[in-house]
Amino acid sequence: MAVDTNYRAGIKLLFKNEWGSLVATFARFEYALKLAGYLKYEKPGTSAEAGWAGFAADLGDGFLAHCRGLPEVQVLFNAPPRLLKVDRDREVSWKKARAVNSVSDFFLVIQDVRGSLFHGDAKVHGERDGERIEAAQAVLDEAWGWALQDKANARLVRFCEAFRFTQ
Repeated sequence: MAVDTNYRAGIKLLFKNEWGSLVATFARFEYALKLAGYLKYEKPGTSAEAGWAGFAADLGDGFLAHCRGLPEVQVLFNAPPRLLKVDRDREVSWKKARAVNSVSDFFLVIQDVRGSLFHGDAKVHGERDGERIEAAQAVLDEAWGWALQDKANARLVRFCEAFRFTQ
């Protein structure tokens, strides 16, 4: 059966290279976090989910202070993506953005950017969203560099080793 793919033509028009880069980098981060033992749930038999909070704790508060000083990521502090929340009668609407008070919160904002890219309304993919996507990529790049410098933390070392992508 031949399927008419015009239903997704608008997606192709909106897609930009930085989106693919963020998606691929984020996916690889989550894979490496799991292999390094950064797990959301540690009970045997549970699904392996990336434990961003543990990673954030190992990077430390200095990482957040460093990022607050980077002009290219200010949009994530000043205008983070709003959150799609459930209202009454199973309706959904965009609500207030998450506040960044910790490194863990900051990585939740990065996850919100990625989630908005995958699950957002087509009309929200405007200039500000492009800035957020580029800023989220910059944060992941900074986190990689920060982790790479900490040779004393065995989990961060394993994370960096697991992240490397070779063909």
